[in-house]
Amino acid sequence: MLSHEEQLARLAEITPAAIGTAVVAGDPCFDRMLRSEHLRDRYRAKLGLTSGQQLVTIASTWYKRSLMGTWPSLFREVLACLPSDEYRVAAVVHPNIWHGHGPWQVHTWLADCVRAGLLLVPPEEGWQAALIASDLVLGDHGATSCYAAGLLRPVLLAAFPDEDVATGSAAELLGSVAPRLHRHAPLRAQVEEALGRDTEGLRVIREALTSCPGQAAARLRTLFYRHLRLPEPHGAALVPIIPVDALVAEARPAPSADHVRCSLEEAGSANLVRYPAEVISDRSPHDDTILVVHEDHPQRDLLDNAEVIIVEPGDPLARTEALLDDALRQYPGATLTVATGAPLVVRARDEGLVLLACADPVVVGALVHEWLLTGKPLSDLPPSWHVVAGPARFDIRTVSA
Repeated sequence: MLSHEEQLARLAEITPAAIGTAVVAGDPCFDRMLRSEHLRDRYRAKLGLTSGQQLVTIASTWYKRSLMGTWPSLFREVLACLPSDEYRVAAVVHPNIWHGHGPWQVHTWLADCVRAGLLLVPPEEGWQAALIASDLVLGDHGATSCYAAGLLRPVLLAAFPDEDVATGSAAELLGSVAPRLHRHAPLRAQVEEALGRDTEGLRVIREALTSCPGQAAARLRTLFYRHLRLPEPHGAALVPIIPVDALVAEARPAPSADHVRCSLEEAGSANLVRYPAEVISDRSPHDDTILVVHEDHPQRDLLDNAEVIIVEPGDPLARTEALLDDALRQYPGATLTVATGAPLVVRARDEGLVLLACADPVVVGALVHEWLLTGKPLSDLPPSWHVVAGPARFDIRTVSA
């Protein structure tokens, strides 16, 4: 079974005796992906992407010279350097890695990354949907990188062993047109440059994947029924979409930990950038950031070093106030605590309470912490704020103080 006439020519040159049994049937997997491109927005919603966020997918084939075999820290490095309000990061790991090492091992290798927000795509059908949903793929010489390029998604090659790539194949062509990801250059700058790059040059990869796009189902059905010596069914052969429900990925759990940089602008407005604190990497831009950690987070050292602690609320308000005070006593390095809920309840050390309406306690905690650094008390907090975090905008309103 071959996907392209070019492969038939190569086969004729290498093994002429096999020509009589060779069939150019196309690529049923790529046909399904092309058939499913209209579901891109639904795939992105299933992955939890919000408006304006970019999805960077790290895709690795298997064996020693793959991306995961040569640069396993790339998952952490990418998560560490990309602001989490602006980017989501997904991982597509070859099934041979899942089955060769076992799911437990894969989950163990990437556990801190998943806590930091990595979307770990299962090895079955969901990977095709993840490629369709992606804005950029960091890959290697594997089929997923070729498929991503065939979908006209920009590709940066983090590994590419030329000796493992067949001459004349789509992978070899990808190696000649896709830029390399450089280990010792800033990753975020390379990601941003790739996202802005025109992808029309990748059409040669799409043309190299199959010489009969959209025809694989029909060709295969005709072949199978001919071998069965049965009449072919009436009607066109079906090309099923990649179902949205096949895309199951582990979302970021509730106990968060973030390095947050908040800068106050003119009255009532601020800018915020945050990075996951779970991953440890030299790529982490932690200058001028504070640590905001949920009390349920499993890493005690993060809690011990946090400036802001997020707690779950009690009922009634007096119980919530006691929980906030307990957290400040338990973590003496913290400046303030924030109780989740509607509204959010904020307690600064040696100050009273303030109730704020906002959907994100991390944003509120970082904003109030920055306000206190100006030397002003909670009671002088402006009644409303607009905080910009990448493509997101958070409106914060004082309920009472």
